[in-house]
Amino acid sequence: MKNYALLNGAYTNETMYDFKPVRADHTYLYDQQNRKYFDLRSGLWNVSLGYEEALYERVLNRFQQVLSKNLPYIDSHSFQHDAYDQVAEKVLKLTGAPFKRVLYTNSGSENTELALKIADYVNKKAWHNRILAFKDSYHGTFFGGVSVSGIDQEINHSFYPKYGEVTFLDYPKTAQEEQDVLADLEKFAAFYDVMMIEPILASAGVYSASVDFFNRLLQILRKNKVLIVFDEVATGFFKTGSSFFFKRLSETPDILCLSKGINNGIAAFGCVCVSEELDASLQQSKRIKEHFSTQNGNLLGMASADIVLDYYLEHSNELESRVSHLSHLIRKIFDDQALAYRNEGIMTTVKIKEGYSAQVMKELEKLGLLVYLYANEEEEGISIMPPFNSDEEVLIRALKMIAKKVLKYQ
Repeated sequence: MKNYALLNGAYTNETMYDFKPVRADHTYLYDQQNRKYFDLRSGLWNVSLGYEEALYERVLNRFQQVLSKNLPYIDSHSFQHDAYDQVAEKVLKLTGAPFKRVLYTNSGSENTELALKIADYVNKKAWHNRILAFKDSYHGTFFGGVSVSGIDQEINHSFYPKYGEVTFLDYPKTAQEEQDVLADLEKFAAFYDVMMIEPILASAGVYSASVDFFNRLLQILRKNKVLIVFDEVATGFFKTGSSFFFKRLSETPDILCLSKGINNGIAAFGCVCVSEELDASLQQSKRIKEHFSTQNGNLLGMASADIVLDYYLEHSNELESRVSHLSHLIRKIFDDQALAYRNEGIMTTVKIKEGYSAQVMKELEKLGLLVYLYANEEEEGISIMPPFNSDEEVLIRALKMIAKKVLKYQ
């Protein structure tokens, strides 16, 4: 009997995999018997740069600098620190011109809370918030996330009142559906205050819509004074090929939510970026505004983000090319095998016959391959998110093994 528990479908401490990772190297996790597993799942969560010793050494050196001063923690609401401006400057340099300022958080779930609070502070048209989001989107498990994550509404239906009045739009999967969603939105957008947008549905199975759709969507929202929040916690930091999905668009969001890859999973950390116009509105607002937790801006999180952001800035062109190459490789292998899949950058899902996904996952584990499961109302399958530093020959062998295994269940 373990002394800890998880709320993960049930109140339990059971996990998806039975083995205990004791160390990692490059793209592999190792168990207590020194068996190695090619980690094709952690890219969805945090470790898209892989388990790189050189990167971790730089972070370790910075941690030692922080801890040598006996100052691992300060209250960011009471004290200033050079790291706050330094990290924010790098975030804004990577995100580009649309954004003016950065607010620190501990996670993607907390980002949702903060983004919805900001909408309430500066853009509420009626006595309560009116919020738009996509069905099958995921925005976390805190109170705001419970309200606006379309994929979890069956689980979270009992949590009322929701954070405002939430309307879920179908995420379009065809050109005709894109036109239908936009035509419907034109009729009622003016009644809403904010839209939470996961540009690619990651947890639901890597669904993506066209650039033209998103540009038109943002134009309609802007015209109707609806605050636009892009949740790029899962899609940000080169996972889709570009540094951020919104960089593909001619239109830009008002708020950008970032976490996970921001420091390659080294410590709990996230941030919310606000546009110049929204920054001015927040400064001019006379409402008392409040959002913080004890660990916002914790110095070890700041230190790890500082190092990883340096890496992204130094290697941005190389990373874009690398992800494009990996995407091409994934598509070629699966096309050659006539496999049903969806892919954006490293983000890939493979459809599996209902009821067999967990079985396939466990069979792949025996082959030394770790993947993730996804499910939505229409289908289920496995998600594959190879780290950027994956060895090409190893990845090709792994993809062929996956295809061979999955074809029995499609």
